[in-house]
Amino acid sequence: MIKLGSLYSRLTVVMIVLFIAIGLAYLALVFWSNQRYYQETTQNLNKSLAMYIAGRAPLIHDGEVNEPAMKELAELVMVVNPIVEVYLVDTSGQILTHALPAEEIVRSRIDLDPVHDLLNQQRPLPVTGTDPRSINGKKVFSAWPIEDHDQIAGYLYVVLEGATYQSLRDSLQGSYALQLSLAGLVAIVFFAALSALIIFAFMTRPLRRLAQDMEHFQSTELQTPKPVPLSGNEIHFLRNTFDAMKSRIRDQMTKLEETDRVRRELISNVSHDLRTPLASMQGYLETLTLKSNKIDDQQQHRYLEIAHKHCLRLTQLVQELFELSKLDAGRTQPHMENFSLAELLQDVSQKFSLRAQEKQVQLEVMPVNDLCTVQADIALIERVIENLIDNAIHYTPTGGSIQMTLKRHRETIEVQVMDTGTGVPADELPRIFERYYRARKHKDPAFGHAGTGLGLAIVKRILDLHQCRIEVISELGAGTCFQFSLPSQDALPSRAKRDSA
Repeated sequence: MIKLGSLYSRLTVVMIVLFIAIGLAYLALVFWSNQRYYQETTQNLNKSLAMYIAGRAPLIHDGEVNEPAMKELAELVMVVNPIVEVYLVDTSGQILTHALPAEEIVRSRIDLDPVHDLLNQQRPLPVTGTDPRSINGKKVFSAWPIEDHDQIAGYLYVVLEGATYQSLRDSLQGSYALQLSLAGLVAIVFFAALSALIIFAFMTRPLRRLAQDMEHFQSTELQTPKPVPLSGNEIHFLRNTFDAMKSRIRDQMTKLEETDRVRRELISNVSHDLRTPLASMQGYLETLTLKSNKIDDQQQHRYLEIAHKHCLRLTQLVQELFELSKLDAGRTQPHMENFSLAELLQDVSQKFSLRAQEKQVQLEVMPVNDLCTVQADIALIERVIENLIDNAIHYTPTGGSIQMTLKRHRETIEVQVMDTGTGVPADELPRIFERYYRARKHKDPAFGHAGTGLGLAIVKRILDLHQCRIEVISELGAGTCFQFSLPSQDALPSRAKRDSA
């Protein structure tokens, strides 16, 4: 189906208008050329007419106009050829006499320049001159000088397209020939329109198919935020689609470059993180293997404990890498359910209570008046809180404290994990959720080095799946506060009702 405004319809309309314009211009040219041809032929055949009339009798004698002879000759000529008009003018162009009703003459003087051009043959035919019966009209004529005592005393001026010819030509404007010409023009335009429809249909068919394929590609593969509908000019549609594809490709190239950078960073960091515990484990195990007879039981037990700690660290690193890769690949989808956030905080704090006691860090959950029921994936949110507490214990020195609080807002429950640790420099805050990023000069006393650097990245990915935002407030040397909000189960019905409205 051809749509209005498409390239095909526009080309067809332009071609039809062009053919109409060409046809009208051709008709105008034909009428003009026919008129010029008629004038040239008439003037060429009758250019001696004034000479013959002037030779029949003296029209000016001793400076006087021979009125009877002039009127007799004029009436005779006009009876024989009704389309001519005879005038006698002086050497300045002033009309001296004629045989026409005086009220029909609107100009008393004619321009003699065309008369001289005709007599001297200085211009090609047709030569048009003044029409005394029209204000601005020009007509072909015949002229001849009138002599008196061997001197030019005036001119006989014969208009070859008089008023009779003009009225006859006007009456023929609706003649059969003109109607036939117009009918021919209509037939030509119709044929041109039909030809344009057929020709442009074949010429634009590949473009229309390409536009349709691009529309399908855009809606299924490209998946632009606001697909451009296939309407109007196909070229404009293709240009818009190309711009969308260019933008998508540019974004993908940027993401690929970023992914490649992260991949190289990942390989470098993983290599480093794996190499350190592996080298330590290998050293202690080789020592036990080679010098088992020379090392007492207490020393052997200490070496095995250190090797076990490094083994646990490797296990944690591999698990977090696997978990983060699933989150990045989109293979982890949250399973929403209603649960008590207050109870979850208590359960998680119990898991870390022994570790906090060993480090002499106070870990407490601030009491709340209700259960603070939220809708989220309980396992993923538990992982978020565990990573935040683990991070807080890492960077909180001995004697410090960690507090977990819940705050109810109108439609959300806000979770805060605050510590009195070393804090994060302001210039490093924007990067703390990056994979493998660790605040500089911050070491874990338990292992002599920082954590895996993946915990906060996992936190960010999980909260992104829940469409939640996490905020960080930190002061160097005073502590850090992580906070995020989850939708309250009590507010979900009203929110759903408001969104549907």
